Amino acid sequence: MPANLLVVAIVLAGTASGALATMSPRTAWAAAIASASWALLLERRARRGCLLAALFAAAAGHAAGARDSALAPPLAAWLDRQPARDAAPIEVDGTLTEDASPGEAEVRLTMDVARVRHEAAWQPMTGRIHVFVAGQFGHDIVREWTAGRRIRAPVRLRPVPVLLNPGGPSARWQALTRRVVATGTIKSALLIEVARAPLWDEAAARVRAAVRRGVARWFAPYPPDVAAIVTAVLIGDRAGIDEAVEERLQRAGTYHVVAISGGNVALLTAAAYLALRLVVRSHRWRAAAALVLVVTYGWIVGGDPSVTRAVAAACLYLVSVMAGLALAPMTVVALVALAIAIADPLAVLNAGQWLTFGATLAIVLVAGRPPPHGETRRGVLGRAVRDVWRATIAAELALLPVGAALFARVSVAGLGLNFVAVPMMTVVQASAAVAVTSGGVLPMVGRTAASVAAVAAYAILESARLVDLVPWLSWRVPPPPLAIVLLFYLGGAGWLHATARIARRRAAAAAFLVAIVFIVSAPLTSCARPPDGWLRLTMFDVGQGEAMLLQVPGGLAFLIDAGGRTTRFDSGERILMPGVWASGERRLRALAFSHADLDHIGGAEAMTRQFGPAEIWEGVPVPPHRERAALVAAADERRSTWRTLQRGDGLRVGSVSLTVLHPPLADWERQRVRNDDSLVLRVRYGDVEMLLTGDVGAEVEQALDLADAAPLRVLKVGHHGSRSSTTRELVERYEPDVALISAGRGNPFGHPSADVLRRLEHAGARVYRTDRDGAIIVETDGHVVRVRPMRGPGRTVRVWPSGA
Repeated sequence: MPANLLVVAIVLAGTASGALATMSPRTAWAAAIASASWALLLERRARRGCLLAALFAAAAGHAAGARDSALAPPLAAWLDRQPARDAAPIEVDGTLTEDASPGEAEVRLTMDVARVRHEAAWQPMTGRIHVFVAGQFGHDIVREWTAGRRIRAPVRLRPVPVLLNPGGPSARWQALTRRVVATGTIKSALLIEVARAPLWDEAAARVRAAVRRGVARWFAPYPPDVAAIVTAVLIGDRAGIDEAVEERLQRAGTYHVVAISGGNVALLTAAAYLALRLVVRSHRWRAAAALVLVVTYGWIVGGDPSVTRAVAAACLYLVSVMAGLALAPMTVVALVALAIAIADPLAVLNAGQWLTFGATLAIVLVAGRPPPHGETRRGVLGRAVRDVWRATIAAELALLPVGAALFARVSVAGLGLNFVAVPMMTVVQASAAVAVTSGGVLPMVGRTAASVAAVAAYAILESARLVDLVPWLSWRVPPPPLAIVLLFYLGGAGWLHATARIARRRAAAAAFLVAIVFIVSAPLTSCARPPDGWLRLTMFDVGQGEAMLLQVPGGLAFLIDAGGRTTRFDSGERILMPGVWASGERRLRALAFSHADLDHIGGAEAMTRQFGPAEIWEGVPVPPHRERAALVAAADERRSTWRTLQRGDGLRVGSVSLTVLHPPLADWERQRVRNDDSLVLRVRYGDVEMLLTGDVGAEVEQALDLADAAPLRVLKVGHHGSRSSTTRELVERYEPDVALISAGRGNPFGHPSADVLRRLEHAGARVYRTDRDGAIIVETDGHVVRVRPMRGPGRTVRVWPSGA
């Protein structure tokens, strides 16, 4: 390996080690100083090793300092110490990091906090937050909230929840990779005070506003999705892209074309450099002018990490041209990675970095090669097509494990669709820029350029529909184990190592292909099922919602409720899919939703489409409900049987019985969802039973038939621990040994209620809560119950067999 690449590799390895390990920064810096000191005393050969060790330790110490700051952000720590943070707003002063993003019912602001007012005094405080401004008035003045402006407002703040689930990231990983430490709400836009930004930020905001006005003017005749794609390509603002369109582009593997990244900046750099040839003869001055233009563009579109990476690479290339240097592509990639790691050590943990540099390295190593001498025009065209095809395959293969590990998705659609999407993105960028900049002076030019850009944007959108027509081109997979990912990359590297022996290359190729098979098929998923003869109930940590997976002996699995869903977060996709896979399941026997409130049914559609349950269970139908209607459509698509259950229905699977205790047959058609219509299920296995109560209240609890209860009882506490459920009468009648509560951390409802907790404690029940313990796993063989929370110690409860 060349010396310069070796140095970069050592720095990146040290940075990753410091970010992930538990060593203190002082220890790492002490090791760096010691290694450097030893280098002065040793001979030349040993000196090099000591210097590399010192470089590794110094990079680790730099990253460890950033790691410690990320694990204890001042604002989040301060909020955790405020017991009444949900009772009253806190006045916050900070700077907007991006332009406001309007939604259907609110406006989202992202800001870096500088200070907060507490007890009539301002305190310095740092941390990035998302703030949602309620009311329609915010949409009227949304363009006043631009990046760089200072705002002050009373905000009802709460820390970003850390959700701990099987198959999900650890609390440490979430703390290291999250950019936002708290979220909050502002009651009205009238409460916000705005101060102007520095001159350069105001100028950038005016340029972005002009682009938005130009897009609104010239693309008004076209569908809104076209204008959204154009805005995203020009200035990186993806707020207008519909959620369904965004999801389709991601499945198609072409979402990258609507994010400002290397392709956009490379196109701008090449166009600027070529255009300047008409007026500037010196290649150094052309590079200098193009450098100014690229930096200005990056400053205008904002500091998104993908923009930073692309602009850094373009600047490095242009500076090398100005200096008369000819940098190899691999050197440019390495130096950019080095600069980013030094500026932001935790960037080595960023998924976007892996995607960008992984694809770039694959293209450079596999597709990059000099053209042969004396090639004809036809040969040049054919070689260009082959190189693009090789580059696409290389990039898709290199990102296969990353996409599977981080996004639980494998897509081969991008192999062909990128041949449409990438050129069309180029057309959109060039034509839309002409329309926006020249349309005001030359209307005919503006209309023509806009029509060309609209056709190109429409081609991007419509080409992605291929995954709807041929869904097997993109599919979900369980995230592969780290060992399989390492086998993939080690095998691929060995295969590409041209100087290796043929036998070694063949062995590496075989390992590479085996890893691919494991990634796309995940044959070891079933190994995570409960041991033979054991029943397992997993209560997932879905925030302020509810979702449980019941796995019974014999290999059948039932999902009971499916958490919530917001505009950008689906519990089914983000939590339950990896959780169910991590529990060893690929199919569901049934999906039951206790009732159709969004915090119980929100993720059900995604889970139905992915796991294809044989049956869907509900209690009392509510035909007008929108979420239920979407679930009905998904069930029809997967040919799942829809069953309405009522009191007395039951199912027996081997030694396990499931009995419906509520609701009775409905005597009128419901027009809205009611908590008291929830399904109440009783699961019994040997001397152990579990009572799953949905959100029913006191009246229903009194009517439940709890006769012949098993000796050991597990109670799923009703309505997230609300005071109106889990009454004293129920607790005294049922006498639970273990109580499970699903509630969101710092939720605005005060769940679980202190009264409910006191009742359960007085009854001698051991209480587990998802807001405190993360996901909770309960396992039993019919005599012994083991409770294993994701955070904190577990417990084993034993019931002696009869007659012992």
